[in-house]
Amino acid sequence: QAQIVLLVILLLAIANFLIGTFIPPTEEKKSRGYFGYQAKIFSENMGPDFQNGETFFSVFAIFFPAATGILAGANISGDLADPQAAIPRGTMLAILITTITYLGVAMSTGESRLWN
Repeated sequence: QAQIVLLVILLLAIANFLIGTFIPPTEEKKSRGYFGYQAKIFSENMGPDFQNGETFFSVFAIFFPAATGILAGANISGDLADPQAAIPRGTMLAILITTITYLGVAMSTGESRLWN
């Protein structure tokens, strides 16, 4: 039951973020670097621009734990009728859904926000 509640909260948070990116920016938001969806901003944000001593590996260290949680489903294999078929299928679906979600959030942010 708790997993369903957490899933709903997570889905609402992602939906809130994505819906918020379509709201036209106010002057206050523009002063903070948010300009709405613009192809020019997206092209500027496509390349790496590590700042304040950040490197690929320091950023990866933040991302990696977020991607490893998809394997948590293997812990409930005893509850499955056919774990041998369900675990690989569930793992692949989890990887696919997580990748699509992360890419969507990253692209939405990269297309609507200037960092400097």
